[in-house]
Amino acid sequence: MVKIVLSVLFSLSLYGNIFQKNCLSCHTDEYELKTYMANYTLEYSSEKRVKKAIYRFLRNPTSNRSIMPYSYIVEYGFKKDSNLSDENLQKAIDQYYELYNIKQFIK
Repeated sequence: MVKIVLSVLFSLSLYGNIFQKNCLSCHTDEYELKTYMANYTLEYSSEKRVKKAIYRFLRNPTSNRSIMPYSYIVEYGFKKDSNLSDENLQKAIDQYYELYNIKQFIK
């Protein structure tokens, strides 16, 4: 039983580190992260569609796939395609969704 609990806790700590190491190094503003998630939620609504849209954007960032206003894109531009493996990118997106999903704050 103890081994199971420890292995779950260890895997969760690795799971969280992917998001922290690869996303929070550039996106340090929590307000910015909440705004992105709010915009994705307004545009795509369901968890599955939100995660799919984020994944597609991070694999190939284009203005057609962006949820940010055009003026924001002109001012800041795009980061290069994500170099994370598909599995790690999906884990980072899952962690981001769990932390910043606005539906969790609505009750």
